[in-house]
Amino acid sequence: AGNTYVGGYTRSTDFPVVNSLQPAMAGYVDGFIAKLNSTGSALIYSTYLGGTSGQVISGLKVDRGGNLYLVGYTNSIDFPTVNPLQTALAGDFDNFVAKLNAEGSALIYSTYLGGNGFDGLSAIAIDSAGCAYVVGRTSSSNFPTANPFQQTRPGGIEAYLAKLNPGGTALIYSTYLGGSDFDA
Repeated sequence: AGNTYVGGYTRSTDFPVVNSLQPAMAGYVDGFIAKLNSTGSALIYSTYLGGTSGQVISGLKVDRGGNLYLVGYTNSIDFPTVNPLQTALAGDFDNFVAKLNAEGSALIYSTYLGGNGFDGLSAIAIDSAGCAYVVGRTSSSNFPTANPFQQTRPGGIEAYLAKLNPGGTALIYSTYLGGSDFDA
């Protein structure tokens, strides 16, 4: 429809919110999501997203129905989760994967995704079935894997690739991807 979607992070307590899922900042830095109309002249919705510590949104994709898939990382123990694959923060920073409805008024799912180290998410893609593909980097020795191509982390920081089912409740596959040095 020509709408523009943006996401990132803010420390502003007066960030413009419209039809928001989360109207106020919760942490020292929160993620934000905004949908602008096709001319860029008005916000359709704009919201904070986060818990009481920090969070950054690093990637967005929109499906044909206007649902917004987003990825990022957080160190909040109370990041808002809905129908989560992983219910709790497992390390210093964990990734999160979320799906927001087309109106921006509710999370369809939201989950942590990470292990005992630092997990940072870079990008997301979706397929026609609604599966989310996420890629990022991890220093976790116990990053959640499923049907992995590479079961262990041979270096200090590895890339990873994961595919979540359409409900965000299960990993179809998740694997480390890297060698003995830094991979991201």
